[in-house]
Amino acid sequence: MKMKNSSIFTVTLASRLGMKAPWLAGVVLLLLALAGCSTKGKAVRHIPADDREFLSEVRYIISKKESKIFKKIPPAERQQFIEEFWKVRDPDPTTEENEYRDEYYRRIEQANHLFQEGSQGWLSDRGRILILLGEPERRDVYPTGYSFYEPPVEIWFYGTFPVVFVDYHREGMYRLDPGSARRISIINNAQMQLKPQGMDRNVRMFDFTLAAQETGPGQAKLLIAVPYRVTSLLLNDKTKTYETRLRLNVHIVDAAGAVVLDKEEFHPLAVSDAMLAQLGKNVDLEFPLQLPAGKYSVRVTLENTADKSQSRKEIKIKL
Repeated sequence: MKMKNSSIFTVTLASRLGMKAPWLAGVVLLLLALAGCSTKGKAVRHIPADDREFLSEVRYIISKKESKIFKKIPPAERQQFIEEFWKVRDPDPTTEENEYRDEYYRRIEQANHLFQEGSQGWLSDRGRILILLGEPERRDVYPTGYSFYEPPVEIWFYGTFPVVFVDYHREGMYRLDPGSARRISIINNAQMQLKPQGMDRNVRMFDFTLAAQETGPGQAKLLIAVPYRVTSLLLNDKTKTYETRLRLNVHIVDAAGAVVLDKEEFHPLAVSDAMLAQLGKNVDLEFPLQLPAGKYSVRVTLENTADKSQSRKEIKIKL
């Protein structure tokens, strides 16, 4: 396998991948990847070794449509396809580096180093989850099982969601527990540190909407709506509630470019299991403004402190 040399690049939701979190919204793309991640079929055997190697390496992220196109196009056009495949996933096309590709291959190397089961660690269940979701926030290992009679178990935690691997035959071959496969469908997209950029519209990053509403002479308020489905919440073991704090920064400049306001505040958020089914679609925040008459540029930055994911919006207002 050809591995691309790259420095360790920790991609978080605060920037783009990352993955390194939505509620009640399944990661359909991930389930499809888990169910049909391998590229099989007689057609694969009839293409050159280098092309088969590419299909094998990207098995976790290539779509069925892309795979079909790659197999059908003339061999002379496949290198161009590969370049375009990575280009559309590049989070910052203005630079020479492709952080997405570098991080993907780094995770393959990491999986091969960590998991020595079978032929290659990156093809194991643990390797697959590491590549798709990144490193867990916590990893609990039970080499002798929960009790003397149970097989070895590993539990990886992504936010509040456990992913369980079991060595059923005590041979060092850890398999993804069926219950975890179902739970993965509700691991939020914002915690998926390795998302295809520009390829799948169903994968949602931490985001919010921003609007302004005039409330009186020289007065207005910013209306901020944060969808729960892209907001990571962490379980508080003491209160049994899912919590985070939203860090809000409002930066305003006037028509001359002078800064008239730069303010930061925190908004705590906590919900219980019983509340989850009753919540609306958004966390709604308001930020009151009182400024002299004029035109202003408003920049709002919002960070979810649970996973450091961040988003920014700008609008123009006139008072």
